[in-house]
Parts: sequence; structure tokens; C-alpha cells
Amino acid sequence: MARYDSDEEQLEAIRNWLKENGKAMAAGAVIAIAGVVGWQQWGAHQERSAEAASIAYMQLIDARETGADPDTVERRGRAVMEDYQRSVYGSMAGLQLAEYQVERSSLEQAANALRWVVDNGVDESFRHVARLRLAQVLLGMDEPEQALAVLNVPDQGVYAAQYLEKRGDAYAASGDYRRAREAYDAALATDEISSTRRALIRIKRDDLVADGTSA
Repeated sequence: MARYDSDEEQLEAIRNWLKENGKAMAAGAVIAIAGVVGWQQWGAHQERSAEAASIAYMQLIDARETGADPDTVERRGRAVMEDYQRSVYGSMAGLQLAEYQVERSSLEQAANALRWVVDNGVDESFRHVARLRLAQVLLGMDEPEQALAVLNVPDQGVYAAQYLEKRGDAYAASGDYRRAREAYDAALATDEISSTRRALIRIKRDDLVADGTSA
């Protein structure tokens, strides 16, 4: 390592080093500053987008709660879904819109909203909820085979019991009572359901036996 015998020599060495490396340092500083500014701008953009999505979503909720006409509710729901597709608000709007359509007995429209969440949901939990609700809507449309297809998901996570119960419902609706009982029994064997849900599943299974459908 070089040694310096005086402050003047050290200052001169610094001057020479800056002459040789100053441009590179300046370029590096510009890049670093640009990166920080860019990140801050991106963060600010994300905050503005989230705020706008929240406002749009609340406008949808307000339309539902104040009894707005169906076209207004549909338009506001679709706006959130399309404009904020990569946001949780898009998924929540799809679930809200589907629930609203079910209340109006517009099952086909409800199914379309739920399919959108299944295809576009940013979080797997939203997609699971949408699949389970879609299966229920399809059963209401007397489409048990389609419901079973929707429920055919390899990784069900903490929703496994709900998938099993819904599969039991679909099998029962299609007349396959043996598989319905098996699905209900498998759901009852899991730990991820509440005591209330467990009691309801038992009732469904017992109803199969009461109807003379036991093996």
C-alpha cells in the first residue's frame, strides 16, 4: 500500500485519483440516483393505483348497498375487474359481482364472474374460493359434471375439506351416491372444518342413507 508523508501528498493523490476515476464515479452516482428515483416513482405509482382501485371497489359496494340498478352494479364491477386485474380488488370485485348475480338468480352471469376470478385472480386463495362458489353455481344450474371438472384441482391446500364436500354434493346431484358418500367421509376425516360444517356434512351423508341410497 502506498504511504504519504504529508497532507499535501495525500491531497495530491486524491486529486489525481479523481482525475482518473471521476467520470466513472459520476456515471455510477447517476445510475444509483436514477435507480432510487425510479423505485420511489414506482412506489408512488403503486400507491396511487391501490388508492384508485380501493375507491372503485367501494363504489361497487355502494351500488349494491343502495340498490342501484343492475346495469350500474355490473358496470362498476366489471370496471374494477378490468382496470385493476392484477390487484386483489379485481378478484374481490369478481366475487362481489357473482354474489350479486346469484341473488338475482342470474346464474350464468354469476358463473362468468367466477370464471374470471379463477382465470385472473392474483392470489391462490381467491381462486380457490371462486372455484368452490363456481361449483355451487353450476350445481344450481344442474351441471354436476361441469362442477366436478371445476373441482378437479391437484393442490387444494387448506381448502381440501371444502373441495371434498363440494365433490360429494356434485356426485350426489349426478346420482353417484357411492362416490358422494366417499367424498363426504373423506371431508369428515379432515381437521380443517368447523364443528358446524362437520355436522352439516354428516346430515348430507345421512340423507343419502335415509333415501335408500346406501350401498
